[in-house]
Amino acid sequence: MKIKRVCCFFIFFMTLFSSSYSYAFDTTLENKDYIIFIDINELSLSLLDKETKTLVKKYPIAIGKKETPSPIGNWRITSKALKDGPFGGYWLGLNAPWDTFGIHGTSNPSSIGSLASNGCIRMYNSNIKEVFYAVNYDTPVIIYSGPSWLFSPYARDIEPNDKGTDVYYVQRTLKYLNYYSGTVDGIYGYPLELAVIKYKKEHQMDDTPIIDKSFLDSIGLYKFE
Repeated sequence: MKIKRVCCFFIFFMTLFSSSYSYAFDTTLENKDYIIFIDINELSLSLLDKETKTLVKKYPIAIGKKETPSPIGNWRITSKALKDGPFGGYWLGLNAPWDTFGIHGTSNPSSIGSLASNGCIRMYNSNIKEVFYAVNYDTPVIIYSGPSWLFSPYARDIEPNDKGTDVYYVQRTLKYLNYYSGTVDGIYGYPLELAVIKYKKEHQMDDTPIIDKSFLDSIGLYKFE
């Protein structure tokens, strides 16, 4: 009976620590090239083998709040730093152009699994330490929102002073359509507002600077499918 109890405990222990998420520090991840894949709907960060594109390890995360969204798109690691306090000891900076974004630890571990940050990706401190030492400068980072923007937690009407990937794509599209001549930086400033108003006037739409579904439909960009 004692042997049976020991076996049951061993099976339970192995099951607990063989789940899809990683919580214990892994020293075997170094000396490889990776892609970081972040799924904002699943609230997970995955390390993919860059050569085989296979999953190596997966971690739970927190992402930006709806009003301060994480930067959906394809980026790269452009900085690495040791940062204490709310960053949990480690920082991996991204090259998104409209704000300072990074992957880091947290002083609030209960926020993991939620929309809680100002746009950065939060991880448990033991997990960010593992990822920090596993990846190199220029590592690709994919922040994925699903097959359609409609299904992301960041679907919204875009207003002046908003920042984000949605603003970035609107700027790029209106620039292609010769309505916008400013910088494509993901920031809804006055030059973009003038471009939106001009486009709406020429297409018999309302006279507000709000970018909604009908506007995105009109420029062929609804939810960036």
